[in-house]
Amino acid sequence: MQEHPDKGNRATNQRRATANECLQKALAERERFLERQPHLRAYQAEIDRVLDNSGNARGRMAVLGTLLQGKLLDLQKELYKLTTILQQNANSQ
Repeated sequence: MQEHPDKGNRATNQRRATANECLQKALAERERFLERQPHLRAYQAEIDRVLDNSGNARGRMAVLGTLLQGKLLDLQKELYKLTTILQQNANSQ
């Protein structure tokens, strides 16, 4: 493999370009999603704000884990409410 002037070899630089392209595609898909679900823009802004202040990649992953865990707990509460409603309806019939 040939060394490229800007550190690394061509294969490494191609992977970086590919990773950047993947990131750009993901960001574009996120924007399309937010266009379809505008009520989630505030939550995305909160995520972006927290991630901007989280430091390094490890910090960002910890923040994302915490945010996901919080949303999973919210979903669990809603599922419990739904289950309770369905049980009440089944018992009343």
